[in-house]
Formats: sequence, C-alpha cells, structure tokens
Amino acid sequence: MTDRKKRLLRCGSILSACAVIGVAATQQARAGATVNFGKDQFFTLGLGVKAQYLSHDTTMPKNGDAASADDLRIYMGAQFHKYVKSTLNLERLRDGNWNVLDGILQVERWKAFNIWGGRMLTPSDRSNLDGPYFLSTFAFPMVAQYPGAWSGRDDGIAVWGKLLKDHFRYVAGVYRGHNWVRGGSNYGEHPLFAARMEYNFLDPEPSAAYYTASTYYGKADILAIGLAGQYETDGVGTAEQKGDYKAWNIDGLFEKRIGKEARGGVYTLEGAYYQYYTGGVKDIAAGYGQRSADYGNVGGINDGTAFLASTAYLIPYRLGWGRIQPLVRYQEFRFRKDMYGPGHPKTTQFDAGANYVMDGHNLRFTFDYARYKPQGARAIGAFLLGMQFQY
Repeated sequence: MTDRKKRLLRCGSILSACAVIGVAATQQARAGATVNFGKDQFFTLGLGVKAQYLSHDTTMPKNGDAASADDLRIYMGAQFHKYVKSTLNLERLRDGNWNVLDGILQVERWKAFNIWGGRMLTPSDRSNLDGPYFLSTFAFPMVAQYPGAWSGRDDGIAVWGKLLKDHFRYVAGVYRGHNWVRGGSNYGEHPLFAARMEYNFLDPEPSAAYYTASTYYGKADILAIGLAGQYETDGVGTAEQKGDYKAWNIDGLFEKRIGKEARGGVYTLEGAYYQYYTGGVKDIAAGYGQRSADYGNVGGINDGTAFLASTAYLIPYRLGWGRIQPLVRYQEFRFRKDMYGPGHPKTTQFDAGANYVMDGHNLRFTFDYARYKPQGARAIGAFLLGMQFQY
C-alpha cells in the first residue's frame, strides 16, 4: 500500500498526497480506447495522471517547494470470452522505472460469485479500495496502513460477489503476505487472509466489482457501511522477533443529492475507524532489504488505533467549466501505549480545501491546506495544488 511508516513519521510522504494506492481503473474510469476483435472480445487502453505543487515538502532539500507528476498509470484490459477477462495496469515509479500495478485473470460467470487471481487490491478499507483517483480528497489518508506488495495490492486469489440486488458486496482472499523478505518475520511461510463485506442501505454503489469511491458526485444516494479484516501469522517484525499481524476497520459513506438531480448540490460525509495489532512487536523499517521503500511488501506496520472523518459539499452552481466542492478532513493515529513512548503518542492531520470538478474523477483540480503534526514533533503546514486526469 505504499510506505506506511514514512506516511506516519514523515510529513513529506503524507502531504505528497498523490499516493500510489489505486484501483483497476480500466473498470472505473472512462476507457481511452477500445478495440473489438469479435463477439465478447475486446481490448481497452487508458491513461491516468496525477500532478501536484506542494509548498513545503520535507523530502526535498531544505524543505523547499516541490512540483511533480507523482502518479502516471497505463490501464489495459481485455476480454477473451463472455466470462473471462484480464486487467494489466502499469505505474511509473519515482525512480523512473515501471511496475505492475494490477495483473489479474478474472473469471466472472455469476454476479454473486467471481474468481480473480494475480496481483490485485486486497480486501481492506474504503480509502484503499478507492485508490488515489476516487477519493474525495487529493491526499491518501495516513491512517490507512494495510500492507500491500505494491499500492495496496498483493499477489493471491480472491472471490467476490454482489447479492440482494447489488446492495450487499463481499470479497475474501488469500495472499502472499507481509514481510516476505530474508531477515523479515515471514520469509515464505504464512499467507495473509483478508475479507470485506459491505451493505448499501440506499442505492447500490455505482462502482465495479468490490471497488469503492468516496464521492459519486450525485450519481446515486449512498449510505454504505463496510467491515474489513486481515490476519497473518508472523506478519510483523524480524526473523528473530516476530509477531502476528491483525487489523480490522469499519467505514461508512453517506452521500445525498439535494434539490433537483441535474442542478442540485451533493452532500458527502465519510468516516472510518481502525485497529492494528502487532503482538507487542515493532515492525521492521519500511522497505527493509529492498532497493527502495517503494518496492516490496515489507515493514512499516504500526500498532495502534486510528480514525478519520471528512465532509464535502458539491455546490449546485457551475463556475466556468466545473463546480466547486469544499471539503475538510481530520485524521488521527494513536500509537499503542509503551511501544512508541509514554502514554498514547499520536500523529494527527487536518485538511481543508476544495475540488474544482470538471468531469467527475476523470478531470479535477484541488487546492488544499494540510496541517500535519507527527508524533513528538512540531506541527507543519503546507499548501497543495493538485490535478488528476484519466482517459
């Protein structure tokens, strides 16, 4: 899922909010191009870009300004048979290399039961299943620290389905797991088990498979509650001192169209609560034994409790080519007592800003002010101007 420990302990990685967690956007974003080869056979190709200007970035020399294209993705999908599909998404890394984001063979015979195998998003919280392109905010939340081999993904096999007229969704899978590295706590021994279930009390969420979004800009009235959990024996620590990894969270999204559908506003309220357990063991450093902390499903899990809350309102009136969506968000990660210092040390972040929405999640600009206070250090403020584009 990215470098979680750096997100918690370093301001730059948190405020550099184009975070690399995402969804198989060939299914959620508009396909840029489609080539048909016959009945139930086609190939799609798309593109995703996120760029930002950050007024204060501690990852830069002298904590200076930073402007960058933080996320570049190529989306590819294919269907070979009515019930057999595949997804291959690539992402450009910060070091200039490319990595496989998603590589999935999808057998989808029934709506209620489908089988996926390969590299995919693991069952987890709404934010992770949103990915960076389908959040209501520009920044990926620091409190979401589910492990992943890359951008919230892991290699494994999963089953998922939709029931009760698409109001109930579930996904469960077995994956390679965390700290699969020589010297780590779980060098090839124990898999990661993960599952999520979600119920929509109003309209079903208009997102593909088990993926989610944190705003649909008025396409549906949403009241969704999700529950997710993960477990891995010896999932954290070193080969000499290891602990079992356990985590669970509950999250909710309420979104309501106000007034006439075509011209009304849209109110959004989102919240999530997390519990992470490491068995009293400190995890190894993120990216231990890897070329970079960006590579590999290694380290960075913290023992503690966390939550987030955010609200937004899509103003009904157009301003030029788009609409304004003001938003605020608060996050807090409270570390387990005695493991990271006396009492219950915590890291917090507050965001306030607005999106300029031109074409939903496919074309959006964001202005945001973030105040980040890491554990045991002074608070840091930064302004962010971001843009995302998908085709």
